[in-house]
Amino acid sequence: MPEPKRLATIEKVIFLKSVDIFSHATVEELGRVAALTEEVHFEPGETICRQGEPIDAIYLVLKGRVAIQSNGQIVREVTDKQAFGTVAALDRNPAVHTVKAIDRVHALKLGAQDFDDILSVDFELVRAVLHALCRLIRNQQ
Repeated sequence: MPEPKRLATIEKVIFLKSVDIFSHATVEELGRVAALTEEVHFEPGETICRQGEPIDAIYLVLKGRVAIQSNGQIVREVTDKQAFGTVAALDRNPAVHTVKAIDRVHALKLGAQDFDDILSVDFELVRAVLHALCRLIRNQQ
C-alpha cells in the first residue's frame, strides 16, 4: 500500500486541536508541537510498544485503531483523534501495557524529550495536558 501524502504543518495543527490532550491548547502552542512530530505507520498486528519496555514517545492516532493490552487481554481501544503512551512518556517508566495495531494505523509521534522541552517553557500547555489527563483518569474510574 502506498504511503499517504505527508501532512503540512497547518494540517497537523488542525489535527492536534482535535486530540483530547491538546484540545485546550492555543494554535501557537500547537504549531510548536506540530513542528516536533513525525508521521509513522503501523500494519495490522504490529506491536508498537511492549509491556515492561521503555516508551520514548506519545502517539497521536490520525487514522486507525490500536489495542491497549495487559497480559494478552484488551483493556481498551484507541482510535482516531486519541493519544496513547502519554503517561509512560511523561514519567519515563516502562510501559504498563502492550500496544498493537488493529488495522493500518497512521499516527503522529512526539518524542518524550521534545514534549518535556515544550512543557518546560509553556505553562498553558502544561495546564491543557493536565486537564486532559484528569479527564482520562475520571473516564477510567
